[in-house]
Amino acid sequence: MSNAGFNVIRCPACSTCHGRRGVSATCPHCGQRLGEHGVVVKTVRSAEALRIEVALQNTPPELRDMLRKKMNDKDPISDFNDEVPSRTMGAWVQDSKNDEGIITVASVQHTLNKNHSNLDANEVLEQAEVQGMLVRLAEGRWMLLE
Repeated sequence: MSNAGFNVIRCPACSTCHGRRGVSATCPHCGQRLGEHGVVVKTVRSAEALRIEVALQNTPPELRDMLRKKMNDKDPISDFNDEVPSRTMGAWVQDSKNDEGIITVASVQHTLNKNHSNLDANEVLEQAEVQGMLVRLAEGRWMLLE
């Protein structure tokens, strides 16, 4: 297939597909150097079509038809514009620690306010705790795991 447009590329090492304009040098999933070994599964014309095709290629074949129908519906699956990347939230949590590495709801709220975010500090802390970034010391106090 040609390298024009957006390509859906399958990594021969991990069999995971990802999207790329042109050809990919490494797999973003496993880090394998692809070179000429990456397989271009499909070429599409738009970023939206690429998103759908990558998701479909990484879905078991028996579920693809159902997923394709849901992804082609006019209703968005989620509003990506309202989401804050987890990397950014992680940085904000780290910025919220004091000199002893302690984080509180108030310190996270201060950081969120400073960054003009309307996220709830308790939800951010809960998410960071679930992701293993924090350990709860007491009610309203966490320690950053580094």
